[in-house]
Amino acid sequence: MKVFRFAMLAALSLLLPLFLSPAGANASTLATGTGSFTGTVEITSITHVGGNTIVDGIEVVHLTGLLNGTRIAAGSEVFHADGTAEAHDSGTFTGTVDGRAGTIIISGTSNGTGTTQNGNQVADRGTGALAGLHAQGTFQSVFPSLTAVEGTYSVQYHFDS
Repeated sequence: MKVFRFAMLAALSLLLPLFLSPAGANASTLATGTGSFTGTVEITSITHVGGNTIVDGIEVVHLTGLLNGTRIAAGSEVFHADGTAEAHDSGTFTGTVDGRAGTIIISGTSNGTGTTQNGNQVADRGTGALAGLHAQGTFQSVFPSLTAVEGTYSVQYHFDS
């Protein structure tokens, strides 16, 4: 089933656009980082509306690479009768980014067909050593089973000074 593609999309969306900083803020140089992720999804509801299937769930994603830690997110995915789907989610990442520890909120959106999705993500609102982090990026995901997701990501990021 495509129901669990939501999990992957949710996980990936947390890594996307992490860059947006206010104009005039003192910021460090923009850097780029990459990595991979694996995750699972717990479906909390399934609704059928007008030929669409809407799946809500909680996703737990483990990230390695530039982002090293775990993200827990809530999100929704809409599956259409033509085989296309789109998803959105938001959640808290706890871990390290470029060696700095803390938490950040990662929000993302994605779309695709079959068992593959592509998306964008944004990360900000950090705590600890991640308090000044702004990032944005892209991700690609695959759903090897109904409740599993895996993929890769790339982000551009900077820390406020």
